[in-house]
Amino acid sequence: MKAFAERLPFQPVLEGNASPMLKTLLLALAFAGMSLTSAEAQDARAHQHATMAPASPDGSPYAQATAAAMETMHAGMMSAPVTGDPDHDFLSQMIPHHQGAIDMAKAVLGSTEDPAIRNLAQSIITEQTYEITLMRSMLAASADTAKPVPETTP
Repeated sequence: MKAFAERLPFQPVLEGNASPMLKTLLLALAFAGMSLTSAEAQDARAHQHATMAPASPDGSPYAQATAAAMETMHAGMMSAPVTGDPDHDFLSQMIPHHQGAIDMAKAVLGSTEDPAIRNLAQSIITEQTYEITLMRSMLAASADTAKPVPETTP
């Protein structure tokens, strides 16, 4: 474990006085990031989200809220309109992704007293709400200034 932790950019958090929950979250994020393949990262449809297990099998209100948030997020990402325009497609898929993060942050706010986790969750809600508004305005602006289709010759 120590050899792995030494390679992490957040090693001071792991060795410091951070809560055990925050340490576990950071390690889980590190492992999750390492497990992505380049093909999965490039193609969101490569994931089989419908078969994903809930984050926690304990049936607690937090686990139920998180599982529902992830299911809604994945369904929204998979059903987002894809046009072939990377700018549009990125924005339309990121909106439900950000909403999922907001919903998960709200779930943890109802379940934790840890000030660091509460602060992080509130920051996620604030920032991602702003980013959803920004992405929606960018989509609306691009719809108003749609690029003409290039003419082709036989």
